[in-house]
Amino acid sequence: MPKGLGLPDPISVPPNQHPLGVEDGRGKLGPHLKLLLKMVEDRPRAKIKDFYLILKDRGYHGSYDLVKKKIHAFRRELGRQANATFLSTESPHAQVEMAKLVLKGPDREIKAHLFTMVLGNSGRFYAELIEGCEMGSFLQCHQNAFAHFGGVPSGIFYDPYESPAMRRLVGGVPFHLPVVDCGHHYGYATQPTPVFAPWMKGRLKRPGKVLKKLFFPGYELVSLEKANADMLAWMAALGQKNPILDRKDRGLKERLGVLPLVGFNFRGRRQYLRLRA
Repeated sequence: MPKGLGLPDPISVPPNQHPLGVEDGRGKLGPHLKLLLKMVEDRPRAKIKDFYLILKDRGYHGSYDLVKKKIHAFRRELGRQANATFLSTESPHAQVEMAKLVLKGPDREIKAHLFTMVLGNSGRFYAELIEGCEMGSFLQCHQNAFAHFGGVPSGIFYDPYESPAMRRLVGGVPFHLPVVDCGHHYGYATQPTPVFAPWMKGRLKRPGKVLKKLFFPGYELVSLEKANADMLAWMAALGQKNPILDRKDRGLKERLGVLPLVGFNFRGRRQYLRLRA
């Protein structure tokens, strides 16, 4: 069995029917469908060859191509389900991204990281520049985003493979404990972005791309504090000029959770790997 996958034993897979409608069926792959789906959900980025070798060790005698086709079908369906969750009004979700930027200052270039959080249903987003790529600053940005939105989404999607910075901060699957602890404090679920999720294709309206294309070109950085204030003012003006998809109405319909009275203790938090059995 490939090392580090942390995959379940066949007897640990629940016997009830999965939301995807997976049931043990006939054929060479039929008895292994529930286990295969469980593996795809738990390790969305694992190699198909690893899944095939695990099934083979557990009695599967079919072809590799059959496993490959079924895994692609599972991933597409999981992506569609995640998209419906991301666009939900009753249970609004968000997505977080981190991008590295080099900004022009008066006498030198300054390296910074751009944190963005976008709400799926309304498209409202928050952005903030931070100097380093530390866990404390990353979690503080979450707190600032919730204050900006006036509430907490039901869940947040993270893609560890979106950038080296994001990979360092959230880790793999499962995520680093400080990120999970922050979610527990505010009451939102931390979720990996599925492999076949529609928004993984790089939409032009993703917050980071909007800012890189329309705000940062020609902007001279004086300080990160002033840049963040200017960026928020620019985004507010952009939102007033852009009535596409009735974003204001959608924002009113989003039922965000209530902010806790006490913020999360993000200071001193560091990235570290979760121990796996």
